[in-house]
Formats: sequence, structure tokens, C-alpha cells
Amino acid sequence: MTGKGIETVRMDPENVSDVIRIAGENLSEAWSGETYRRQLENPADHTFIAYLDGEPAGFISAWYVIDEIEINGIAVAEKFRRRGIAGALLERVFKELPDASACLLEVRESNTAAIALYKKTGFEKAGIRKNFYKDPTENGIIMIRRK
Repeated sequence: MTGKGIETVRMDPENVSDVIRIAGENLSEAWSGETYRRQLENPADHTFIAYLDGEPAGFISAWYVIDEIEINGIAVAEKFRRRGIAGALLERVFKELPDASACLLEVRESNTAAIALYKKTGFEKAGIRKNFYKDPTENGIIMIRRK
């Protein structure tokens, strides 16, 4: 899928290292490389990588369970931020799983840019998880997008 010069592809054995690198460089609580590799065999997993001009720019990891999407992680490499990467990744998940009744995620309370993007794409605040994040300790905002 392409849009705004962005190509999104499903994670596979050949590109899982791109996800691992982006996660490690951009998420303080990234999964281990082995966990991302195990997702390749998880039928609920829907992880996509965004490429811009052939360079890995970001990724989204989501699980589809019963009829809900849970976003496990989304990250955009610093040099590619504010270029529509995160929006393209969310769009890819929504198009891949059109029958989902809802989509849930958590976001750091201080991540105002991400919160604004999520609101723009139809998410609303559903609750708070106290001290959910570490390094630094911070509340997580639970957000939901209903169909």
C-alpha cells in the first residue's frame, strides 16, 4: 500500500530486523528482538513496516483478537517524524482489519503529538493507567476507536 510516497508492508522474516531496529531506537519499552520474531508465527499479529524512499521509517504492531484490534506499539524513526508515517500505518491496520468493532491503544500522557494524531483518526480517551510506563514513570492514556 502506498500513499504520500510511503510504502507499508507486512513484517516478514526478511524485514523483521527493520522493526527490531526502529523499536529499539524509538521505544523505551520495546519488546526483545526474539519477541518480534515470534510474532511472525502468531496468527493474531498484524505488524507492518513503513518505508519512505526505500528506508525503514516506522512500524506498527497490532493484534486482532475476536473482533478488536490492540495496538501493541507504533514508532517512527526520528528523521521521518511529521511526514505522515504513523497515519499511514494506522490506515493500513484499519484497511487490513475492516471488520474490527474497536481499536485500543495506550499512549504516554506527555506524548501530545501522538494523542493529537489518534484523536484526528477517531480515537477518544477511555481511561488512565497510573504509572503504566517506565523510564520515565508516566501514566498511560487508554484510547479507543469504535467502528
